[in-house]
Amino acid sequence: MRVRGHRKMKKILFTYLPITQWLPDYSLGKLQSDVVAGLTVGLMIIPQALAYADIADLPVEYGLYSSFMGCFVYCFLGTSKDIAIGPTAIMSLFVDDAVYNHLTKSETSAVPYAVMLTLFCGAIQTAMGVLKLGFLVRFISIPVISGFTSAAAITIGFGQVKNLLGLYDIPRDFIPCVKATFEYISETNKWDVILGLFCIVLLICLRKLNQIRWSEPWEVEDLTVSQKIGRKIIWFVSTGRNALTILMATLIAIAVESQGHSHAFKLTGSVKEGLPPFKVRKMF
Repeated sequence: MRVRGHRKMKKILFTYLPITQWLPDYSLGKLQSDVVAGLTVGLMIIPQALAYADIADLPVEYGLYSSFMGCFVYCFLGTSKDIAIGPTAIMSLFVDDAVYNHLTKSETSAVPYAVMLTLFCGAIQTAMGVLKLGFLVRFISIPVISGFTSAAAITIGFGQVKNLLGLYDIPRDFIPCVKATFEYISETNKWDVILGLFCIVLLICLRKLNQIRWSEPWEVEDLTVSQKIGRKIIWFVSTGRNALTILMATLIAIAVESQGHSHAFKLTGSVKEGLPPFKVRKMF
């Protein structure tokens, strides 16, 4: 009975705390791969999180808060090494729509409502995970999911056109956004367009570089040390293309600003440092 009870407890522990299953078998090779992945994703997630906060119309530091907190929790509770954890563009769009529809004229900050919405969503997801209710997703038809994703992609994609063109004071709703973008397109900032197109072209080129098939697997052993190092560098650069593009864009912005063009680009501006205080907010 003791052995059976021990196995049952062990199975429950592995189910609800998966880190206890894979951590004892963790190796130095896995650590090396995780460090490369962590650096690549970490450098990419910073501007991505800032962009998600902009879509949700929240202070940019809240995008950074949400980008790493979910990963820390999933490290202990996660069961998949390939899943993406954190906010998405669709989530940010829904937060913007849900929060600002409840703001009154006397309220200027949407942060308390966004925090409350995040807390409720986390509680619901935790309850569904404990109760094994993931199968409910199967009742949502594929056409509904596909149509929703396509509509959200179009809305979010066109919503970023104003940032690419460097336009200000463009409405957030889709139809007014399209109308205002074409109405004020003559006020396009050439610096933002040049930098945006440069980043797009660089990303496409580096992605194509990663798809080049240099040789057959059995020919790798015949390569010289310099060829292996060169291919490793190319692989690293192409894999970390998002982080490299961000770094290049940052250096270009700094160089242009240092030449006296103080308002050449539409920049995010200063980001509030540190973490928010842990306290219970008074909502009502």
